[in-house]
Amino acid sequence: MKNHAHHKKSTIWQKMTSWKGIWFHVAGIIAIIWFLIRVAPNPQRARYPCQQVALSISFGYIAFWGILFTGLVVWLRTVKTRWAKTIPTLAAAFVVLFTITGAVFASNYFQGNGTMASAWDPIPKQPMGIGTGVNPGRVVWVWNPNATEKNLNGYWWEQENNNQDVIDHMFSVGVQQLTGTSSDSVAWNSVFCYFNEVHENGNVGYQPGEKIAIKLNFNNALVGVGDPYVKEDNDRDASPYVVKALLRQLVNVVGVAQEDITLFDASRPIPNCFYNRVYYEIYPADPLVEEFSHIHYVDSIGGATGREQVAPSSTKMYFSDGTIRTLPTCVVDAKYIINMPILKRHPINMGVTLSGKNFFGSFIEPVSDIHAYHISGLTMGNAAPQVDLFAYEHLGGKTLLFLGDGTFGTKVDHKTIAKFLMYPFNDDWTNSLFFSQDPVAIDSVMYDFLLTEGTNPIEGSQNYLHQAAVPAPNVYDPEHDGMYLSTSLGVHEHWDRTVNIFSVDRYSGLTGNGIDYRTSGEEYVRPGVVFTTPLEKHLYLFGTDKGAFPFTMILGKIDVEAQVNGDAGTVQKIEFYKDNILQFTDTEAPYIWTWNKLSFFRHTIKIIAYYDSVNSTSNQITVWKLF
Repeated sequence: MKNHAHHKKSTIWQKMTSWKGIWFHVAGIIAIIWFLIRVAPNPQRARYPCQQVALSISFGYIAFWGILFTGLVVWLRTVKTRWAKTIPTLAAAFVVLFTITGAVFASNYFQGNGTMASAWDPIPKQPMGIGTGVNPGRVVWVWNPNATEKNLNGYWWEQENNNQDVIDHMFSVGVQQLTGTSSDSVAWNSVFCYFNEVHENGNVGYQPGEKIAIKLNFNNALVGVGDPYVKEDNDRDASPYVVKALLRQLVNVVGVAQEDITLFDASRPIPNCFYNRVYYEIYPADPLVEEFSHIHYVDSIGGATGREQVAPSSTKMYFSDGTIRTLPTCVVDAKYIINMPILKRHPINMGVTLSGKNFFGSFIEPVSDIHAYHISGLTMGNAAPQVDLFAYEHLGGKTLLFLGDGTFGTKVDHKTIAKFLMYPFNDDWTNSLFFSQDPVAIDSVMYDFLLTEGTNPIEGSQNYLHQAAVPAPNVYDPEHDGMYLSTSLGVHEHWDRTVNIFSVDRYSGLTGNGIDYRTSGEEYVRPGVVFTTPLEKHLYLFGTDKGAFPFTMILGKIDVEAQVNGDAGTVQKIEFYKDNILQFTDTEAPYIWTWNKLSFFRHTIKIIAYYDSVNSTSNQITVWKLF
């Protein structure tokens, strides 16, 4: 019996160490290491899609070894039938199978209560609410693929990956289109005059000495392990180049003194990699030339050169769930606020991080205290904290401009930059800026970009836009003065995907009481070929997309699928290459190559589309594949 048990154990070991079992060991080890590295310093990351993947696979791997070296030995010593002796092995197999295939993570939709929600398709051109701004409900999308480098050298925020001159020009185009004017100075005067008229200050522009606070997004600049100021990674936070474009407009065009401008995030530190690139004209450089040395850089701890710690005021804000927050002095003292959200998904309950959530870092106490309220607000019809923030007199009430930074968008969480496949991006960075004075309209447009790309935010993640457009009575009173919000804060609408993305008819427009959508950049459009399968940084198990992963991992057979975006005329064929060797040519859509040959480790797959007889476009992706 003892020898027989040893033989059984050896057989199992041989099978798990053969090529058929290698994928399991590799995936298990990588998952454990990845989970420990990312989650140990910050436990909240355990809720991110990539960490749900890692956790699921880790449990399966650990469970296998636990069963193999404990239950198997004990069972084999005590039972006599052949069938009984196979049960531990089958149990381990089922643990592995259901752990991996049951890891629904990023590809499923969850409500705040943990129940499954079905996918949904929004109904286009059904606006609600009333637009605000110089041109009510206007949102300007400016796109220029030259704003960033398609193939990054180092981190996204490094100078060689961003074209400051192009971003400066995009800003000029955006502010002029927002106001319908032909010069930056006239455009800014129009923006300030509108704000002052609405606030019953008369038809006046910016006046010297008036303070401006700019809310930045540093959600990934966490305090905890090591010095947060010297931390460098590829997480997506505020772009120094977009911020610099704004500061150049305010200082050089509007004439605002640097001392009257504050860049702030009350809940996070402002890291050196951002600070140096705004403070100096060019960084790194020799010699270094100061450009914005008199700006106030205010963050949560004030622990580095040039950074001031956020100071509490005596002013309070009251969320509708009963939570009370303290406003910073830099917010209370400012006459104007500029809100700079980023085009980002959020992993918590398939949400989004746009203008509403960017205000979360505008008070002294921890942001995490309102997470429960935020999750509750992801259910359609519930009160939402973003509306409290939009409605509050010292935040949304003071906001002069909403400026969306979409130079690098995210698709699976709030930190991991990703290239967008949709037209006109064609597997490039989003290279976009968004301008509006209507908080609801700009978030609606940025939301539609994320939804169309397939980032799959749940329906409830737009609940705050419904609430802000048509607020529920007797719910929102952030000043706690008994005067509840009863008027619309802006217009909400979903676009019509059948209309060209650069067309003003994508939304209802002013004549339809909807979003007044304006665009720039159509002259840069080129046809492009993209991979629809596999997607970058996804895990595939025998052809099934299991969602976000630290890199592109393919286990088993997969159908590699390509499509051509844009007006390419007649597509003659698409060629599929693996490591520069032609594998297959497809002449009819859908364009698919079935990759079912044994393959191991790292490969480059490439697609070339030939169209209009003489033209071609190509794309490639690096993947890891096991058998």
